[in-house]
Amino acid sequence: EEDEKVCRYCFDGEDDGPLISPCKCSGGQKYVHLKCLRQWQRMCLVSQPTHPDFYDRDPRHHLCNVCKAEFTCPPPTRHELMAALTGPEIAALIDERCIIAATGAFSVELERQLVQMAAMPGFERRTGYRHWIRGVFLITNVKQDDGQQVLPLDSDHDLQRVRLLLGPSLEFSTQEKCYKLAASHALAGVPPEGLAEALAQLRAPCTICLVHAEAQSCGNDSVAAVNLTRPLERAPDPGLVVAAVARVCAKSGFGGARHVQLQHFIGGPCDEDELVTCIVLGGGGCGWTVLPDLERAIELAHTRATRRGEAQGALGGGQIVRLVGLQAAPELNGEV
Repeated sequence: EEDEKVCRYCFDGEDDGPLISPCKCSGGQKYVHLKCLRQWQRMCLVSQPTHPDFYDRDPRHHLCNVCKAEFTCPPPTRHELMAALTGPEIAALIDERCIIAATGAFSVELERQLVQMAAMPGFERRTGYRHWIRGVFLITNVKQDDGQQVLPLDSDHDLQRVRLLLGPSLEFSTQEKCYKLAASHALAGVPPEGLAEALAQLRAPCTICLVHAEAQSCGNDSVAAVNLTRPLERAPDPGLVVAAVARVCAKSGFGGARHVQLQHFIGGPCDEDELVTCIVLGGGGCGWTVLPDLERAIELAHTRATRRGEAQGALGGGQIVRLVGLQAAPELNGEV
């Protein structure tokens, strides 16, 4: 009946917004609010890492998990998702050394959505919302996606596999992206209408290039960040940390490196069992240094904390201090 239409996600009716039928489901599963469907699609995207190399095409936000038909409402792109989470202005300005913090209102809204999701088993676990709630993210690396995939092909077997994957359309889809064969490298100078024949005549070893079939935006950039509000109780690999400290301490002049304080945080994208980025406090510029290697980070932290002379007193680079005795700006006294 018309008056029995309810959203299968929130179980509310048309009073909470117009209902649509985005797939081939019928009965009680037929109708949804567009905003509820968008929330589901965003949840699927948020649950994926931020680096293209770490996420796969997730069919849940393209296909209905009941009737398996493709949704008539395409999901938001990763760029649109980023803009929805941070605002379009911030999304466009994300760069290394930026800090992004979740506002109180934004955190309360995510908590409200998590409460709603609690009614659906498994929803909450599959979202990344909890990482965003009152989160403070330090952007450590932003790598622009140039839209190209260069493929060195060492054997005719590999070349034939690529031909089969590209097919007559000379396009290949993977990880939510569609690539097409480019007139570059071994196919440089070949007109578009001649690419299929030129690829068929190509012999290994050779190098070909695939480019994105669609225009790129900053949403395609790979972003690595550390959530400074989510410390870990232990290192992902304690043995790796102990070995790194021991190697540094064995070097001349670095015996005190064992006193360097190490704190571990959740970050991404990363392997749960690996250390990916190291941040050393102190130094000029922004006040910290990002390094990819743990040993180098321990050495730098030790060097910055080493006293250079009596005039330095008890302070060293990278140490945490509390402001006291300020007269020009007394409101800052007590701040760390």
